[in-house]
Amino acid sequence: MNAVLRSVIGPTLKWLFHIETENRHMVHQLKPPYVLIANHACFLDPLMVNCQINAPVHYVVSDANFRSRLVGFALDLVGSIPKTKAMSDLETVKNIVKVKATGGIIGVYPEGQNTWDGHTLPIFPATAKLFKALKIPVVAAKVQGAFLSMPRWARSYRRGRVVISFALVYSAEQLKAASVDEVHSGISEALEHDEFEYQRRTMVPYRGKNRAEYLEIVLCVCPHCHSIGRLHSRADTLSCESCGYQVRFTAYGFFESGNGRPLYHATIRSWNLWQSDHLRRTAQQYAAAQLCDPLFEEARVSVRIGYKSSPLEPLERGRLQLYADRIVLLPERRGEPITFPLRDIEGINVQNSEHLEFYARGSLYRVTIDDRRGNTYKWNLTVRHLQHCCSA
Repeated sequence: MNAVLRSVIGPTLKWLFHIETENRHMVHQLKPPYVLIANHACFLDPLMVNCQINAPVHYVVSDANFRSRLVGFALDLVGSIPKTKAMSDLETVKNIVKVKATGGIIGVYPEGQNTWDGHTLPIFPATAKLFKALKIPVVAAKVQGAFLSMPRWARSYRRGRVVISFALVYSAEQLKAASVDEVHSGISEALEHDEFEYQRRTMVPYRGKNRAEYLEIVLCVCPHCHSIGRLHSRADTLSCESCGYQVRFTAYGFFESGNGRPLYHATIRSWNLWQSDHLRRTAQQYAAAQLCDPLFEEARVSVRIGYKSSPLEPLERGRLQLYADRIVLLPERRGEPITFPLRDIEGINVQNSEHLEFYARGSLYRVTIDDRRGNTYKWNLTVRHLQHCCSA
């Protein structure tokens, strides 16, 4: 299967995305077992990296991908290791140790999910402890340009350039001598990447149609009037339906003012940092005010229930509401509301770009907004902010 990836899929990806590599000879000379880490820039970057390695890479993959029989079968073929997102998983650790014992390469994305705004996400602290326990070399593959080639929110790819740079972060001896904190700092530094800072240096055009289409899946707060959930994309522009504020998303990945108003943010990264802080302050004020009306509401959602990699079953359709201490589902059909106290919610995350997932009462719940432009990312951010408010 690895031979197929390298000989068939590899050249195709290289042609589509203009993939270049740096220091690739280093990984060819390094004898497994070792850990391969990478920043998660887009959906396809595991394949992009895997095609540069001569031996199979056993990636740690979200167990959500195994719920599809076809996808699960393909992931089993390449030896992927299932992992529950945003939660500790002892079974995953056992499988990683098995790969090490057989002299394999363990592929890990320490961020746990692919980036929303082109910047490396914080790395889970437990990752450094795992690497210390494995006592094998750690190799980093820094992927640059992949986010602008295939943004998480986009429905199509753009042709530009992707550069994958390899580096030996720790040898087995260096890993043994380093503390857990030092290992955490080392892998964080090795993967640190800001797509827009990189783009300012390279200025590679990423050409494609409808570059801003579905950008409201990520950006949900208007920087001009501060309304939430009123942004709408069309072709290359993103506009606010409340105040008319408009920006254009260029082939170079930067915003330009679309209607003569101030350009508050030149990049998705800057806008996302600001909106996250705005949502945090909004959540704090809402919780302190003890209002009866919901903070957020989605008119039509579908909810499925399951556990880990097991297939999900339909639970209910209806209206979803977010309060300071709970999420409430009002069934479309007659029935009692289903309430999820925020204190019981664990591992909340956005799967792919549209499904809000969390664990509660020993089960996994997946929420999908009927509107394809619906923003579950703001729910993920705001629930985390509210949970922090409650625990502070």
